[in-house]
Amino acid sequence: MTPKKTTARLSFDSKDRALALLRCLIRSRYFPHALPNSAELSRLLRIPRSSLDYALQCHISDALIEPNLQGSVHHYLPPANHAMGKILFVVNTDILRGWYSLFQDWLIGVEEVLHAEGYDTAVLSGFTSPRHKVEQILEAREHGCMGVVLASHTEPLVVEAVLKHQIPAILLGNATIHQQDIGCVCSDNEAGMHKLIDHLLQEHHRRIALYINGLNFHHGFQQRFSAYQHYLRQHGLEPCLDLVFYEAHHEMTARRAAELFYGMTHRPTAIICGSDREAFELVAELRHLKMEVPSQVSVVGFDNNHYGQILDPPITTIDIYSTQMGRVAANYLLNEMQAPQMPVKILLPTDLIPRASTRPLSSKKTTRSPLTHPADSNQILTF
Repeated sequence: MTPKKTTARLSFDSKDRALALLRCLIRSRYFPHALPNSAELSRLLRIPRSSLDYALQCHISDALIEPNLQGSVHHYLPPANHAMGKILFVVNTDILRGWYSLFQDWLIGVEEVLHAEGYDTAVLSGFTSPRHKVEQILEAREHGCMGVVLASHTEPLVVEAVLKHQIPAILLGNATIHQQDIGCVCSDNEAGMHKLIDHLLQEHHRRIALYINGLNFHHGFQQRFSAYQHYLRQHGLEPCLDLVFYEAHHEMTARRAAELFYGMTHRPTAIICGSDREAFELVAELRHLKMEVPSQVSVVGFDNNHYGQILDPPITTIDIYSTQMGRVAANYLLNEMQAPQMPVKILLPTDLIPRASTRPLSSKKTTRSPLTHPADSNQILTF
């Protein structure tokens, strides 16, 4: 008899995360009228029913929601205090879509800080074009929106509109950090890449490939790409650029990368991926080709997507402290709303999270010890 799959195998078994994420979605009215039923919520949030039911009961006790007569749907209760104003969290994609938790982490951090200061957070997404995004932001501004967190790739047209209409704003994330007109909060991509390479070198890998997408427009990936090449060459190693794609990520990119890797005459022993999502997809496509990770190739990601710890194998990655990035962005925006300031770039430090997706090649020492990489950016602005 085939064993029954458990929900926890596909989800976080974390009551703390269930509490934080559900609280954020309730207070931001992410679902406009009421929460979906528990089964649908569990599916959308990828949270086990046990943790979800615990979180629902806590939020009922906190008077955030109440169940209907059947107990299947939970309705919102009016907030205890009147909000001082509304802040937009602008994101290009549905934050519950796919195996990608980064936007959820950012929203949790932003909403927690803004709520503590008396502001409501509203999520804006699903744009058909940059112009549509601008129209939605300006419409919200007309209805009293006090500021904007731009938590995705932000097009020049959007930056121009925000500046023209003097809307307090902060860019959150790594996609558009090369612009200099709006302050931004991002991760230290160079130090993170150095730590990944150091880890692989210490495991005696000498042929290390990079799998990355979107180099035509994603500034953070550009930084990771440059750091990868520079740091390998400092060690006398040649970068492998066969899996580097300049176009945007799409559903077939990982398959293309896996097939290219499979066809190499001298395959690298390790692959660094530009993000954890790319690592998840690549591992799945390699497995489809009967190649196992890490026994045949080590794979690492970047950003510490929460799903990485429950996949098979768990993904070695770089933690970019995404929830803290959201908190810092919210504090920056609160200051910007009080008094406009010169735009600055705030780098958050990164840390290596070693897991089971890499393995040492041998016990022999490498001929060259890892170089000391630049110190992390630990000087985060405090507000």
